[in-house]
Amino acid sequence: MMLPILAAYVFQATQYARAPVAYNFFVVYAKNADIALRPGSDLSPNGQTLLQNATTQEGLYNLTLGKWGPGYRVNYTDAFNITNREAFPIKLIGFNFSGTGGNYLNIYALNDTDLNGYGETEILVWDGADSPLNSTNYIWFNATAAYGTDGGTSRLKVMINLPETGVGTPPITYEGTIYFWFTSATF
Repeated sequence: MMLPILAAYVFQATQYARAPVAYNFFVVYAKNADIALRPGSDLSPNGQTLLQNATTQEGLYNLTLGKWGPGYRVNYTDAFNITNREAFPIKLIGFNFSGTGGNYLNIYALNDTDLNGYGETEILVWDGADSPLNSTNYIWFNATAAYGTDGGTSRLKVMINLPETGVGTPPITYEGTIYFWFTSATF
């Protein structure tokens, strides 16, 4: 009599089990340009900002997105910020991943559509497989107003969407590198 009840209890208990899947992406800073990557207000589960210096190598940052299990959906609305410090306006025209786990991410940037220096319109820059950014569909960054002050800033939003099945046998670490392509925005 107890065996069927015990079997039903075990089945019910495993139905909601979660196992950690760690994310850890590197963000490559734009070399030969004055573009600042800054931590946003969102914090990792360890209480630190998501964007941190990764190593002593100049221009390499780590984007630590935490440990999440299958079936989780996580939204970081202010994962990190990109700020133009050039004396001329620039455009973000490309965005790509190398590594693993990018298919579970959607990334949005705020585009400066009213040219006030701050992004206000959310634009998808990574859909889990590809980026819609190009030379005609881009994220705008205003130039600096004067030497020593910042230009346009865009906040990046990162969404993690892990399916219930198909993520592999945890614990798994997804890691890789995020690449940004910028160009000057000349008229």
